[in-house]
Amino acid sequence: MEGVKRRNTYLYFESLFEFECAQYFWSRLDVVDVQTQYRVTYVDERGVQEHFFDLRVVFANGEVVLFACRPKDRDRSGELDRTLKNIRNQTLLFHADRCEMLTEETITEALVYRAREILRARKFRNTRNYTQLYKLLKEIGKPMRVFRLLEEFGDEGAGWNAMWNLIGDGLIEHLAPDNNSILTHTSWIRHVEYHA
Repeated sequence: MEGVKRRNTYLYFESLFEFECAQYFWSRLDVVDVQTQYRVTYVDERGVQEHFFDLRVVFANGEVVLFACRPKDRDRSGELDRTLKNIRNQTLLFHADRCEMLTEETITEALVYRAREILRARKFRNTRNYTQLYKLLKEIGKPMRVFRLLEEFGDEGAGWNAMWNLIGDGLIEHLAPDNNSILTHTSWIRHVEYHA
């Protein structure tokens, strides 16, 4: 997969939500590595404890972030929040730059859908279609609806695949009102100028 360092290891996920969060990071071009079940120790009122972060993500800029992936309603007691505070205060600097909790409010269904489509499209990337679709959208020069672009392109399946690859590479932008919006045939998109 582009943007993700290849590993000869199995990744273990305890929940579907953890896997969806990993997919989100795998789809990002600024992520170079994703690990699961990363162990950190800390001390609380019961003594030495260990916590396994669901994800350890290394970004291209060198930043390392540990993520605890939990649906929001699974930490009503605040225990995970207290654990993260203890780790930040005691041992985080030995493991990462930051640690965060991800919930379904942060990693929305729309973001997971987008990540899945980008990852799927990367498997079937066609350079010619990719280049032609980007050139077409750039020549049009203004935002347009997805279905209109696909009509102009002439091959809906190849067009969708090229479009998702271009979105994943940051060359097409979905003009969505928020992170909960899913790309559909009636969505507005525009090309993004590439600057090296």
